[in-house]
Amino acid sequence: MSEQTALAQRIADTIRPAMLSGLQDAQLHGPGGAQHISNWADWIAATVAEHVVQPIAAERDAFADRVDTLSHIAKRHKEGYADAVRDKQQLEARIEALEAELAQLRTAEDAHQS
Repeated sequence: MSEQTALAQRIADTIRPAMLSGLQDAQLHGPGGAQHISNWADWIAATVAEHVVQPIAAERDAFADRVDTLSHIAKRHKEGYADAVRDKQQLEARIEALEAELAQLRTAEDAHQS
């Protein structure tokens, strides 16, 4: 049985007993019948909403929350990576400056010893 068929069967199983009980010997013609049918339609809509729509909405909301969380984490990681690249570039520039200063000091020391 497919998932859709199983869902339809669960809904039918939920609705059927009350429908059979409530509609037996019911007058369905005229204004009283229209009101009776309207009440049943409202009950069916509420049952479907409770058993189908609300669980789907809850799952959708939970999924949206997970997507928001993962998006936030990805954004933080991207910012962290950019910060790390910037720090690496600054450190490399500092190393070059220190190596140039060291070379200059060695040249000055060599000149001083000569």
